[in-house]
Amino acid sequence: MAWFLAFGGSALAAPGDAQAGRGIALAKRGDCVQAVPLLEESEGIRHRPSAALVLADCHAKLGDLLRASELYHALASETPGRKYPWWDNAALRQAKKKAAAIDKRIPTVTFAIAERYEELEIEVDGRLVRDSTQPVQIPPDRKITVLARAKGFDEQSADLTLREGEQRIVQIRLVRLPPPAPKPTPSASAGRTRAPSGPPSLWLGGGYQGFVIPTFMFGFFGDGGRTMLVPGGNLALTIPTSGPEITVAAAYASFGLGETPFKPTGAPDTDYEILESDLQALLATVHVAWDIPLDARGTFHVRVGAGLGIGWSFLGDLYRTQAYPEPGAENDPYRWRKCRGPNDPPGTFLHCNQLDHDADHYFGYVEPSWFAGGYRPTLFPYLALPEIGLAIHPSNAFAIDLTVGASLTGILTRAGIRFGL
Repeated sequence: MAWFLAFGGSALAAPGDAQAGRGIALAKRGDCVQAVPLLEESEGIRHRPSAALVLADCHAKLGDLLRASELYHALASETPGRKYPWWDNAALRQAKKKAAAIDKRIPTVTFAIAERYEELEIEVDGRLVRDSTQPVQIPPDRKITVLARAKGFDEQSADLTLREGEQRIVQIRLVRLPPPAPKPTPSASAGRTRAPSGPPSLWLGGGYQGFVIPTFMFGFFGDGGRTMLVPGGNLALTIPTSGPEITVAAAYASFGLGETPFKPTGAPDTDYEILESDLQALLATVHVAWDIPLDARGTFHVRVGAGLGIGWSFLGDLYRTQAYPEPGAENDPYRWRKCRGPNDPPGTFLHCNQLDHDADHYFGYVEPSWFAGGYRPTLFPYLALPEIGLAIHPSNAFAIDLTVGASLTGILTRAGIRFGL
């Protein structure tokens, strides 16, 4: 391994190579504890078989044989070729031998099933076994639990601790549960009357919740934009009161936006950029709604209310890239293209330059969050006023809700169901 470690470490130049080089050097000195985080960070930026092989070696040295086997087999499944330098191709060839060697060290559990059980499920250390006829690899020198269950039988569990290379056969022999108690005979229940059920004291529901952000809302901040659909869903708990119903909800929203031209209000056309987003957010909200029955049986209800809460953009990024017009598209920014760099393509210096505040907004530029001086939202308010909906009650404890509203996030749309508790 040392020959391609030294060569690969000296030839690094692309993003992530600094981490890979330090990680390989540390592994070469035997310091895998420090090397693993650096190599994992490097692999997250760009895959290099030579660095991945060193990472697998370190996992094996630290005793994480399952993770090492996973990496070895992943590398062994790759095909050497021109897309890699010779030291990476050498790493791929070594991975096949190391995958076979590490598998011999990993202890396995095999199951001997006494009879056919209906809906048999076997779990090993909390993981469901997909094929009970094949051996299951487990970590060495660590206690794991084998759990078996089937319809009509009591659960069976056993704790195991296996050494490296050890193989164990576990007998699955379940004990049948006693038959259920007989139901009361008609005579025993004669004369009993069922009390009429009143309205539920609590509702649990959920469903689709999304927003439509029209193009004109982008106009509050600048020029450009496009109508944007923000899909998502919510879970809600509704508490009826003598006045309005109170609903506490948690929701998810995906703020995905394709390539869209935009520039701030008052900025020249040379400031047009192409925006993209894969932001995802969680929202915590509280709603109040007045419920108004529309018919004597209470099947149809109108609901009028409002909502207030806060959103958290927990995943994804906002991307900005300077844009330039192609010939004939100067007045249509929706046909503009991304700059590749300063005056790149040639002749686009007025749009693709290094003079403005957005001079470095080229491919891969990620907008900082509000807290870092950028425009990417991190925490943002939620306000919907009004929220108007139609509730359909097929039964006393079941409802179908359709809601629309105006919110800071756009036009609210919601469709869901509720169950009375």
